[in-house]
Order: sequence, then C-alpha cells, then structure tokens
Amino acid sequence: MTVRTCVSFLVASALGALIAVSSSSPARADAVEDFYKGKRITMLVSAAPGPAYDLFARLLAGHMGKYIPGKPGFLVRNMPGAGGMVALNHAYTQGARDGTLIFTLHIALPLQQALGRKGVRFDASKLIGLGRLSAGNTVTGAWHTTGITSYRDLYEKELLVGGGQLTSNTAMFPVVAHNLFGMKLKVIAGYRSLPEQMLAMERGEIRGLGSISLVTLQNWKREYLEKKQFVPLFQWGLRREKELSDIPTVGELAKSPVDRKAVEVLATQMDLGRSFFMPPDVPPERVAVLRQAFDRTVKDADFLAEAKKSNSDIIYASGPEVEQLVDTVLGAPKEAIARLKEAMVQRSGGRCEEYSGAKSCAKKKKKKGKS
Repeated sequence: MTVRTCVSFLVASALGALIAVSSSSPARADAVEDFYKGKRITMLVSAAPGPAYDLFARLLAGHMGKYIPGKPGFLVRNMPGAGGMVALNHAYTQGARDGTLIFTLHIALPLQQALGRKGVRFDASKLIGLGRLSAGNTVTGAWHTTGITSYRDLYEKELLVGGGQLTSNTAMFPVVAHNLFGMKLKVIAGYRSLPEQMLAMERGEIRGLGSISLVTLQNWKREYLEKKQFVPLFQWGLRREKELSDIPTVGELAKSPVDRKAVEVLATQMDLGRSFFMPPDVPPERVAVLRQAFDRTVKDADFLAEAKKSNSDIIYASGPEVEQLVDTVLGAPKEAIARLKEAMVQRSGGRCEEYSGAKSCAKKKKKKGKS
C-alpha cells in the first residue's frame, strides 16, 4: 500500500467513524466542532487578486465555513510568485498542519517536481486533496493589433509574449511551443502577475500572452473575447474547449509521437484546474470533515448562484480524484519528461536560461565558462 493510498484509507475510515459516532457518542463527534469553534481557516491563494485562482478561492471561502462543524471563519491571503511555487513552498514547510490551512495548487507545480526543478521544497505526492471547483484549457494568443490571426502565422512572424517567473506556465508554455513546433515566439519573462502581463499587452510593451486560462478570459477579461481584442492561437489541453472548437490543441500540432507525449504531459495539468489542497499530516478526521464540507458547498444554492453570477462554471472533482491527477503527472513517462527538459531551455544570443533545471542548459554554461 502506497503512502497516498494509506492516507486515503485513513481519511475514509475517519469519515465512516465520524458518522458512526455522531449518534452514539456526541462527545467524540463534537471534538472536531470544538477544535474549529472560534478559529479561522487561512485560504492561501498562489496568485494575485483577480484571476481564476483568486476568484474560485474567494468563492469557496465565502460559503464553505457554514458546513464545517464549529463554523470557523475564513481569511483569504494572496501569495503570488514563481508560478505558485512561493505559496506552495510556504504552505509545505511553514503552514499549519492541523486543518486550518487550505491552499490553491498551481497546475504546473507537480511537473516542476518531476523535472527536478531547483527551488522545489515540497513533495506533491504527500499533499492532501480537498477537491476541484473548475478546470479548463489555457491559450497562447496575440493582441488584435499584431495582425496574427492563426498559429500558422507564428512560423513566419515573431510574437513577443509576456510571462511570469521562469517556472510559470505563462513563460514555460511558449518556450516549449517555440522549441518543439518551431514557432517564432519570444518570451519576456519576469512579470509579477498576470494582470501586469495584460496591462503590458494593452500598452504595447508585449504583443501577446504565453498562457492565460479560458476561465480567466471569460470571467475577468470577457471583453478580450467579446470585442475580439485578444486572439487565441492554440490551446493547452487534452481536448478542445467547446467555446474554442476551431482552435487546435498542442497535441494536434506535435510533429512526432514523442513530442505529442511531451506536450500531453503539460496538457494533463489542465485537468487539475482550480484545485484545493492541504499540507501533509492533517488529522484524518478533520480531512474527512473538510472534504464533506467542500462537497456540500458545491451543491449549495447560494454558492451556485454566486458562481453563475460571475460566469464561473463549476466542474467538480473530489479530493481523491485531484490527488490522482497529481500522481499521474508525477508518474509521467520518462521519455516525455526528458523531451520536456530539453524543450524548456531557452537559448538566445549565446545565453541559456533554465525553465526546468535542464542539465543540457547547465552543461552549455559550464563549457562556456571553460572557453
């Protein structure tokens, strides 16, 4: 039995025991309620205010407390940086492991662990899944003034796109598309948040976005699509979104079977979507209660009404299901991981920048130092 399976078994057992004792032993059943009474749960958001990670976190925090015994309050705390790694490292190494911390998980972080990325101070296989509220593809696209209207144009015209830190999908995805597909995508990385990237695009500092979720476009920058200000060129996901049925996925653009496997590893992340997790070692009985509260929240009429008002589609997955998605990424085929490591290296003007901790980049730097 794996660690993950063992933990899931303990949580399931705890939930069953909690239900069983609720009628026969109120004192034992009230232990969780006594713990949460008067407490506040921190909702740690691995992004700046505004985009989809933040939107769904605040939506959940506004309704979940009423389904937790003791009715604790919620405090939403934004901690953006390094494509979500700052928040996850903090949650894993310093966060409370008593059931008073819930956090969003940036979809790229399990893969960063699989790639051996520098700066990873967590083991995603030990994270405890709470559940998922939404999932969907991201797109690489151009501002309407560029004249670029199709991915085919990228083989002839250069597109300057913005990105976050080197580990973020906003920077990494266009680099992979450049290296695997031969597209003329040039990334300006280092933006602190997605809102900064969008503002830079509107100002003309950059001409497109390396990666933005369809959910964010629909719920936060709907005018980008309605006024055709932003042109989606291709999408990152295992299947086309129905709203973008004429836009190809990266798997459709791959030129070889190994390239297709490589980009599909990235695309698998999209199913993680807006998922919520807890650090390891949270007592099983509290995990069981929090998962039950999450499941009740996604059926709550007020919650669903607020989600509908903000044009947020709820695409639910359970805690164990999001854990399995993490395990799928961590168990990706070795040949796909090796291909990704090479594709994530950007070389320009004699410089070699690491997006994945790729050894090939480190070797070239070493040779340059010897010359």
